[in-house]
Amino acid sequence: MNFQQMLHQIERPFTFAVVGDTHFSHPKFYPDLEQDASSRRPLKVEKYIENVHYVLSPMMEALKAEAPAFVVLTGDLVEGHRDAQLAQEEMRAGLNFFDGYGMPVLVTRGNHDTVEAYDGVIGPYLGQQLGWKPEARYFFVDVAGCRLIFLDTENWRCGEAQSLWLERLLEQSEEIAIERTFLFGHYPIWPVSRAFFTNFEFQLELPRMLARYPVDAYFCGHTHNQSIVIHRTEGKPAFQFMSAPIGLPEEIPTPLNRVHTLLPSQEDLLDCWPGYLENTAPGWFTVRVGKRMVHVEWRHLNRGVETSVRWRNRGDALSFRKMEHPPDARLIFSDLGHIRRAFLRFCAWDAAGSNRRVFLNGEDVGVLPDADQYVPSRLELPTWALGQLRKENRLEIRVQDGEACTLGNLLLEAVLPGGRLVRTNPSREIFTWSNRWDAWRSERLHKLLPGRSAVTLLSFG
Repeated sequence: MNFQQMLHQIERPFTFAVVGDTHFSHPKFYPDLEQDASSRRPLKVEKYIENVHYVLSPMMEALKAEAPAFVVLTGDLVEGHRDAQLAQEEMRAGLNFFDGYGMPVLVTRGNHDTVEAYDGVIGPYLGQQLGWKPEARYFFVDVAGCRLIFLDTENWRCGEAQSLWLERLLEQSEEIAIERTFLFGHYPIWPVSRAFFTNFEFQLELPRMLARYPVDAYFCGHTHNQSIVIHRTEGKPAFQFMSAPIGLPEEIPTPLNRVHTLLPSQEDLLDCWPGYLENTAPGWFTVRVGKRMVHVEWRHLNRGVETSVRWRNRGDALSFRKMEHPPDARLIFSDLGHIRRAFLRFCAWDAAGSNRRVFLNGEDVGVLPDADQYVPSRLELPTWALGQLRKENRLEIRVQDGEACTLGNLLLEAVLPGGRLVRTNPSREIFTWSNRWDAWRSERLHKLLPGRSAVTLLSFG
């Protein structure tokens, strides 16, 4: 029995799983890991290769035991080789890996999934699964009175074919009384913490559609963070669920809001599970669609369910349960002389070269390392500078004329005896010496004149 036949037999209640960026790869595609290193990759490719065994295999075994009706992959199925032929081979290997667990798989396209690989491998596979081949890289299927809509967010353009298609589809769904509508895409509508890390036109247009048409939830990935937000758009609430099954063995689970400022405006953020900083806590969503209720759970690979949302009416959470994390340690004055190590955490766009010097309380403590795509990065402070730390610290980043980078999520993190961590609150400002983000009109964005320093105060609570 193929998936198309199964679709007609699925009745509510039914369960499906949603898995974010998997970045599947294999050593045979990257025999020279140093040569294949690329600045566009959030992680080195060997980390994604390790993640197959560390996370993806046990995750798929767990899903197989749960036996969902199907699994949705929200893009970046593979790491995405730059060689066209190898990209298709990598995509085929990744698809075989996930399909090999015996559960129907539906796939949206991510920015690492090349057009050639998606069209050459995923397109024919979806044709076999659905019994018809989607004419574009966006499509929909109806299941038990629910409409599942799969978007190509990489190629979204306001007012063009996909946008017009989605609006007509949502309008039709309302006319024929579709009971539940779920959207799936790669880019987030609200990046939550990685500023500007989405398709500008997509994040500009989708809120308007969510305010006009009834949509139960949007599932995405891309940022590699875990989060759930209930966002008010033109007065109407909308759910966004974001996840990624990437976990680095050397990283401890880090609550996202401890190290990043959440970007959605507080007046528009009805509720939020900040979740985890990217690559520190692998997980996925399971969605149970009942006759009257939808129940979504986020599952940590090793610890199980940590948060869940239930609703009957779109956007109206009947319950939103979140696991609470112990608070960070508090820095007291007697700790200042006993700090073992300290770091400046930051995120950046277009930061390359050695023209960003860091001054902490007036002392030169080093140069910001290269960073891009607002990926979490950090600079370890030299040992002699640990004695310069205070409860309140003045941070200055000096740049040269011609600098065009963007910096944010600045905070100090210190390690005390016994391994206790203390952190300042992350800075709310996003500093930029660039015109790149003007169209976004972010209230957090602080444009600086050429050569002018970025200055902020970082206080240990």
